[in-house]
Amino acid sequence: MLTKLAIVPISLKNHRRRVTIRAHKNEDAWDPEDIRLINENKNWKATDPEEDVWDIDSIRDARRYKRESLEAAFRVKTEEEEETLNKMRERVDKWEQYADREMGSNDWN
Repeated sequence: MLTKLAIVPISLKNHRRRVTIRAHKNEDAWDPEDIRLINENKNWKATDPEEDVWDIDSIRDARRYKRESLEAAFRVKTEEEEETLNKMRERVDKWEQYADREMGSNDWN
């Protein structure tokens, strides 16, 4: 018994597509203060004490932490966030009233 084989052209077979992504240099990644510190670090020599070189990563981390904490502290809440917070406050108040009633009804003495 003979069976027919389907012959599929190579061009119709599933091939993995090669995706090429090109990275673009972001010139805004370093602010002028960072560039100044980097240039000062370039003048540092191995014979100089380590305290004379700037730890740029920790300085940038500290700045980012300060900025994010200030943004969080002064962030204006949207109407949806306010509504959600109010609902949460109401639920907490309801559970606190329930817990106070339950604790008041249980006399341990």
